[in-house]
Amino acid sequence: MKDATALKKSKNILTLIAVNLAIAFICLEALSLAFYFVNQKQFFYTRTKAKEKVVEDIERIGIRLNESIVERLHPFFGYVLKQGAFTNEKLKLKVNKHGFFSLYEYPFIKSNKKQFIVGVFGGSVANNFAVDEYINQRLSKKLQSYPEFADREIVILNFGNGGYKQPQQLLILNYFLALGQELDLVINIDGFNEVALSNLNNKAQIELGMPSVQHIQPLTSLASNVSPEVMSAIVQINDNKKQLKAGIDKLQTCQIALCHAVTSLRVKQLVSDYQQAIVKYDAQVKNSNSDTANSGIVYIPKADSVLPDSAAFEKMASMWYESSIGMNQILSSRNIKYFHFIQPNQYYPTKRAFTAKEKEIAISKDSPYIEGVTKGYPVLLSKVDDLQKARVNVFSAVNILDNTKETVYKDACCHYNSVGEEVLANYVSSSIIKVVRKSK
Repeated sequence: MKDATALKKSKNILTLIAVNLAIAFICLEALSLAFYFVNQKQFFYTRTKAKEKVVEDIERIGIRLNESIVERLHPFFGYVLKQGAFTNEKLKLKVNKHGFFSLYEYPFIKSNKKQFIVGVFGGSVANNFAVDEYINQRLSKKLQSYPEFADREIVILNFGNGGYKQPQQLLILNYFLALGQELDLVINIDGFNEVALSNLNNKAQIELGMPSVQHIQPLTSLASNVSPEVMSAIVQINDNKKQLKAGIDKLQTCQIALCHAVTSLRVKQLVSDYQQAIVKYDAQVKNSNSDTANSGIVYIPKADSVLPDSAAFEKMASMWYESSIGMNQILSSRNIKYFHFIQPNQYYPTKRAFTAKEKEIAISKDSPYIEGVTKGYPVLLSKVDDLQKARVNVFSAVNILDNTKETVYKDACCHYNSVGEEVLANYVSSSIIKVVRKSK
């Protein structure tokens, strides 16, 4: 009898625990549903397969989940992308053997007389412009809407890479012309890197004409003797990224909101850990080799001192000016038209009214680029008249986004979303056709 009473009491306790657990689960699930709705602006159970907000945050920060270092040192260009990286099988896009994200291997040889080859040079904005062209053909369609290009097959060759700045464009142009690359028209989109990244070179006491210290220093550090501390930091970063990738994969398979909420919080913590690991890595690199430019196996000339701003920005602008003059002279001698565009940037003040989303994702008061842009752009723009007098087709595009009320910037650096790319393609095509018609 006592055993039966005890058993009944145990069952009641288990039932009570089960009911409480069920209630707790329902409450947690309800909170998780609310958490998901606030962040994703949709209901979890009827959600579309849109990109997770935490994934967008990761992309905006610039975390590469698949491979830590996709750049490779290059004996002429400073650095290029690793061959085969970022492959898109559907679009047949990949990094070609020369280190450029493209549909084609270089030199590209025309297969028919209607093909019209356009080379795109510059940094990441130029690279994005070319890649957007591969996907959407904005520039090609706009040019082909004019009678002058109606029967032409526009072939875009991308010679841009993230962080490139003059004289890298000039050097790359010369190299591929020497290889026999045929070009009918060249577009150079630059300005931001020439002042924002060169300013960082100056602060690091690296010659302004050298490739971006942000891009080249990590590569040269790895090419030199790596300390155990640096290796430990690299291992920590890679381990963190593996966990991040696993967390993001789990987000895609969560069947209940609670799973998604817990995993999202875990991924956010891993993002924070990753950023701290990067800071630690940078500090270890500096401590282990404070003078890599001269003591490592890769030589990068150091400046005698950090130049004062006035002298530094004048030197940057002069180098940019001479590089554009050089590209124009080389191309003009071959009857190839050259078009130079100064890219718009959110840190150069114009009449643009930023959207609420842009204020959140595209403006960072802690950006390392603000000083370079605000102090450097006016000096670059002061050279435009001289470039035009030297018969360079140069265009200031710094104001082209001012009348667009939609969000156009997609990160806190310098890059544009689909709306911004459309505006830029419109401006580039209309500028080209004006010059083509004027020269007839």
